[in-house]
Amino acid sequence: MRKAIIVGAILAITGGLSAFSQQSPTQPPSGPWGGCCGASRWPVGPGMMGPWGLGPSMMGRGMIGSMPRHRYAMVSGIPAPYSALSNPLPRTAYTIERGAKVYEQNCTGCHGATGAGNGPAAQTLYPPPANLVWVSQLPIGQWDSFMYWAVGEGGAQFGTAMPAFKDSLSKDDIWAAVAYVQAHLPQKPAN
Repeated sequence: MRKAIIVGAILAITGGLSAFSQQSPTQPPSGPWGGCCGASRWPVGPGMMGPWGLGPSMMGRGMIGSMPRHRYAMVSGIPAPYSALSNPLPRTAYTIERGAKVYEQNCTGCHGATGAGNGPAAQTLYPPPANLVWVSQLPIGQWDSFMYWAVGEGGAQFGTAMPAFKDSLSKDDIWAAVAYVQAHLPQKPAN
């Protein structure tokens, strides 16, 4: 009886995975910024996220820092007053350029120029800064409300060193940075 239950469970799991893989699109969705302002999404290919999506490649050490917020959002939702927010800025090259400047001035030190969580300050932080390459690949990374909440409130709630920017950056600067991350990450590292 026990053997039959185990075999049945294995068949159900593998059958479910097979059905999921047949339904999954081969290309990631373009997201709200896909095709705008020269932005494009990199497809997730072999080696980009390591074996089974858990390896060290592009996710690097920064995945750990972003997991508690992601898990919280998936279980409890985005907290009010952030849950209903959407980016009010126009999807233009100017918005992306403004976001690039905000990102460079406020985010590069920890998240790195390419968003991989490997900025100069990252080596001294635990948990490490979120790997925005990984976050931007997730559907939740395209949620304006999730991204604004992360930048606005910072990481104190989740035990990370990310500062809250809601009092030091204007709302439009936060939105521009969110737009930049959504539109232009991941970036290829400079050689």
